[in-house]
Amino acid sequence: LWRDGSLGTSDSSSPPLAALWLLRWLSFRISLGAGLIKIRGGSCWASKTCLWYHFETQPIPSPLSFAFHFLPKSVLSRAVDLDLVVQLYTSWLVLVPGCGVALRWLRRAGGVIQAGFMVNIILSGNFAFLNHLTIIPSLACLDDACWPTWLYLYVHRSSARGISNSQTYMIDTKLTTYARWAFDLALVAIIGSLSFPVISNLFQWEGHQVMNASFGSFRLVNTYGAFGSVGHGRYEPVLSVSSDGTSWTEVEFPCKPGRVDRRPCFSAPYHYRLDWNIWCIGFKPHQGMLQRRERWLYDLVLKMLDNSSSSPGKGSSLMPPWIDLLDATAVDVVRPLGGDVPRFAKVNMFHYTMSHSLWRLFNKWRKGEKVIWWEREFEEVLIPPVSFNPGSQKLQRAQIP
Repeated sequence: LWRDGSLGTSDSSSPPLAALWLLRWLSFRISLGAGLIKIRGGSCWASKTCLWYHFETQPIPSPLSFAFHFLPKSVLSRAVDLDLVVQLYTSWLVLVPGCGVALRWLRRAGGVIQAGFMVNIILSGNFAFLNHLTIIPSLACLDDACWPTWLYLYVHRSSARGISNSQTYMIDTKLTTYARWAFDLALVAIIGSLSFPVISNLFQWEGHQVMNASFGSFRLVNTYGAFGSVGHGRYEPVLSVSSDGTSWTEVEFPCKPGRVDRRPCFSAPYHYRLDWNIWCIGFKPHQGMLQRRERWLYDLVLKMLDNSSSSPGKGSSLMPPWIDLLDATAVDVVRPLGGDVPRFAKVNMFHYTMSHSLWRLFNKWRKGEKVIWWEREFEEVLIPPVSFNPGSQKLQRAQIP
């Protein structure tokens, strides 16, 4: 699986040890950094209550999130313990040298634990490609003996066919061996030197640990850490448009919660970036988040109300590209075919809570009853009714008749 044929080495050569160890080092840094940011972040990790809220308040819940959220709180508290054990303690197993059978099995166990933990997170919600990619470096802990025989034979046969059909002549000489070693040593030296700021951040040698930070001009070796704190409530911005200022229609996004009867989606590993970004406005104070880092929402509202640059109608060749960021149902709302285009828009904040567990919702669906996924209550006005001013090309406070 980890076979390498670069720099003239033969197909039977072992994969570069440098590459395998650097992948293990990456897996270790990701896991340990995520664990440390938790114990240094929100107090709910110490009180073991973070998972009481996490599955409900994560960026884009999936239907399976409704199963995780309604597990007994005692189980969710033990899950916090498991989370911290995996990230703070078993993460060190990926760095165990493979000298001897016992140590090799320890390292394999570390890789399996890290990969399995990522699979569990993938099942619990939509985190784009993050956890899928994190599985890859942990696979460097699994040598060929870990894989099924059929896969081992398949890889070898495929390699053999590739060699027989290739016109490339491999040169296995001392020169290429030395070149391989020189390249590996240079790579380890570069990554090692670039890892010093990361290590310093992990162990807080120069201040508090920061998460998701980049270091150096080229940003080659960075640090990761998410959910150091977990919100206790889910607050969603709901965008509505109107043609008369009286009747308002909500604009749906591909995956973020909107209508309470709309089933959550499965989107990972695809990343609905707009849905993820708008989730950040849910942190309090909402106005502060909007003004400091999510001002793009004003631009989106402006584009919805400005129809001068596009012809209305679904399927029009002049449909603006930004409309692809919205749900398919939103096309008929913001660019209706043969109808009145919206003149006004507003954004209100709502407090969302999961209505029932997945199995109860499934029973309702099986009985033919209407399924309500969410319950919501009005929280506050985020953007009051606005309209588009053609003269200034800006939004203005709406003068609703």
